[in-house]
Amino acid sequence: MQDLRNFIKPGVWIIAIAFIASIAFMYGRSAFQGESQESLVEVNGAAISYQDFLQVYQDVYARYREQLQEEISPQLEQYLKSQVLVEMVKNELLWQETKKAEIKVSQEELNEAVRETMRPFGSQEAFMRFLEYRHILYSEVEEDIKKQLAINKLTQAIKSSTAATEEELKNDWITQNERIGVSYVVVKPEKHKDGIEVTKEELQEYYQEYKEDFRVPEKVKVDYILIKPDDFADKISEVSKEELESYYQENLSYFSIAEERRASHILIQIADTANPDDDEKAKEKIEEIEKELKGGADFATLAKEYSQDSASAEKGGDLEFFTYYEMIPSFSEAVFSLEKVGDVNEIVKTPFGYHLIKLTGIKASYVKPFQEVEETLKQMWKDEKSKALAQEEANNIRKEIEEKSTSFEEYIREYPDRSNTTPFFANGKEIEGLGWLPQFNQIAFSLKAEEISSVLELLEGYCLLKLKERESSFIPLLEHVAEKTEEKLIEKKSKEIGEDIANQIAIEAKEEDLSILSTKLDLEYNNLESLKRTDWVEGMSSEDRQQFIETAFSLKEGEISKPLDLLFGYYILELNTRELFLDNFSEQKEEFKKNFLSQRREQTLNLWLQQIWEKAKIVDNSSLFFSP
Repeated sequence: MQDLRNFIKPGVWIIAIAFIASIAFMYGRSAFQGESQESLVEVNGAAISYQDFLQVYQDVYARYREQLQEEISPQLEQYLKSQVLVEMVKNELLWQETKKAEIKVSQEELNEAVRETMRPFGSQEAFMRFLEYRHILYSEVEEDIKKQLAINKLTQAIKSSTAATEEELKNDWITQNERIGVSYVVVKPEKHKDGIEVTKEELQEYYQEYKEDFRVPEKVKVDYILIKPDDFADKISEVSKEELESYYQENLSYFSIAEERRASHILIQIADTANPDDDEKAKEKIEEIEKELKGGADFATLAKEYSQDSASAEKGGDLEFFTYYEMIPSFSEAVFSLEKVGDVNEIVKTPFGYHLIKLTGIKASYVKPFQEVEETLKQMWKDEKSKALAQEEANNIRKEIEEKSTSFEEYIREYPDRSNTTPFFANGKEIEGLGWLPQFNQIAFSLKAEEISSVLELLEGYCLLKLKERESSFIPLLEHVAEKTEEKLIEKKSKEIGEDIANQIAIEAKEEDLSILSTKLDLEYNNLESLKRTDWVEGMSSEDRQQFIETAFSLKEGEISKPLDLLFGYYILELNTRELFLDNFSEQKEEFKKNFLSQRREQTLNLWLQQIWEKAKIVDNSSLFFSP
């Protein structure tokens, strides 16, 4: 079942799930985070502090790393930060709207939600111990759960207001199920580059017309001081057993092991190109297998005989142990909804086809014991303390420079190993030797002569910048960009040749078959016998694919399109067939309506959220804390 495992890609939905899982503990404070409560973002006057953000972000980060099973890159880390912050702003906006709507939560609803929150901890006593060690009041957790329940009621009310007419359902069904047969040829301009010659006059003329394309952007060079936490590692005193145990309790989320389940399944596949009849046949087949199973047949024997998941079929359908997030959501929901080992689901449909799933094992979630992670904890403690000292040193340097008790240059002379100079770099581009650092880049370009930046946090440590030199933007002389100009001119000429050929083919194709024309002119020819609007077209970007699909479906049978100018050349399309099984609409209407309304409700909620976001007064100070 490797394909099913690979189908899932960690994304925004993981962030949202982890965010929801963390929200009840937003009030917790690590003993080593300090008391600073600077406003990261203000939403209609309500502040989201950096500490509240950090509490949620750390939990999301840990969960995301668990899914990737590898270290998170700096680029992905910045993405996670921005997405968590968006979720927090959305949640604050929702809470403000919930209060306006005066939505109430009953005590019974609250008690049930609290029980669900406690469930992973095994007992109320374990849950209360967790709160105590995290310095979280139970009343705060209860209040936050109540808040989230009220928000959920609001969002459900907005979603439930959505309806769909018969015409909307039918049109969307047609959009998703209509199939066409389309053939096309591709005229690739690059094939005509070799025979193109360029005169000096043409080169000069092209340069004059397009010289802005050769403009060299403004560049800067900066001196910087980098204070690394590693430089302070030897100054950290040994942590006591009591302190380490307390630190362990405050960071339990880092050592939480998610519940794993083992399951076997029988899969009857549905191909990507399947039509409604194929789907119905697959469903009938899995129903026949289900009857055999209910009649007493052995699950493993049936899996070996019928399952179309070749990787697991020979093992009786066994998928071994996996966490919720290792499979696609529809499959995991089915497996993790089963109550006990030996239970079998009703038939489940996923993007791969129809499944029968049997639960064969459960490994309960647990937290790694202190003794097992003691050495890791010591390193975490040391890293955190070293980082705090590095930040303190950077802040002190900045203060001393501001008070003129020292200067940037004096500090560099005293600590040459903590300073460096960048090469020239352009705004928004990578910096040689440092990589992609958006905030470093942004601050560098904002500096004036002799100005020292505020303290900037990088992956390696804490940084202060000073502008060393600035190069203005300029347009180079033709002699310096002659080779590049010639390449651009040849590319332009080859594209014009390609366009002329494509226009001629579009005319001739009205009288002669596209495949014959492609053979005569030695052009790439393809015939797609069954294409849906949701299908991918091999070798195309998503943007090109969208234009190709829209054009193809807009044609009448036998009609030739105008040349499409796409990334790899000019495409000329001919519509050969169009088929639509409208009879199937009546049969599938109820299930289709359910899925349609589910998607429409999410769209309605997102549109409503977008509207209140646009109306809200949001003050974003996040660039002071991390790169956007």
